[in-house]
Amino acid sequence: MTDKQIQPHRVTKPIQLLAAWLVGLIVTNTIFLAAATNLEIDSWERGALVVSSIVNVPLFLLALFVLQTRFRAELQEDTFYSEYLSKKTAAVVRIDKNASQDARIDILERQLSRLTESRTGSAPLGPDVNHSQIDWAEWPVALNILHPQFQAIRETLRAANIPLADIFGNKPNSVPPEKWIIALSHHLPFTHKARLLEVLLPYGFDGIQFWEPQREVEENEDVYIGSYGVGTYARVTPELLDLVRKKIDAIDLTHYYNKHKSKLPEA
Repeated sequence: MTDKQIQPHRVTKPIQLLAAWLVGLIVTNTIFLAAATNLEIDSWERGALVVSSIVNVPLFLLALFVLQTRFRAELQEDTFYSEYLSKKTAAVVRIDKNASQDARIDILERQLSRLTESRTGSAPLGPDVNHSQIDWAEWPVALNILHPQFQAIRETLRAANIPLADIFGNKPNSVPPEKWIIALSHHLPFTHKARLLEVLLPYGFDGIQFWEPQREVEENEDVYIGSYGVGTYARVTPELLDLVRKKIDAIDLTHYYNKHKSKLPEA
């Protein structure tokens, strides 16, 4: 009997809870009927226990029916129920397990960024940098087709060996953004950022933005040229153009970004 005891800490899924309820019903009715057999035949307690055992069954079946119909969504496992809540409330809901996974993914992305920089070099941007050694395979780039110089930018990227992973802004109701922003993922290695600035800034962009891609809303690229995002950005000024033209390193770019941050208009 000891081996068949229910261990509450092992009941982690709704279907297991239903099974535990079924076992509980059987055990309860067994106890009721066993106790009834030990009472006198004419006693009211004996009749009450027998009736209770009979009534327990339809009550349990009714409760099970309600759970499987009205509360069916709540009987899903945690991962699926969190997705259900996200869709129902129009808000992203993460359970602890997913949050832990996201944290590990974030750490892996940062480690990958460091490994990429060590492979391609983290030296300041300058004429001696071998741009052909920069690997873009892990860092997808997207370009807004509505940019006035789209074709020229496209050809410049191709000439710079920077492949495009996506072209956006081509939906029927798309309009150009109010500001032309180059959005760069925080995880993008500095060498990649510097190369993109060198290639793109001559086309008159209004600013640059560092941001965290939201994979759950299908932000699958790490660079959006002509982004529609909101938040803070750093205005492009002659100072940045001069830094890029001469020589720029990571601390220069960070200092410039913090110095020139502005608020993007809401979409």
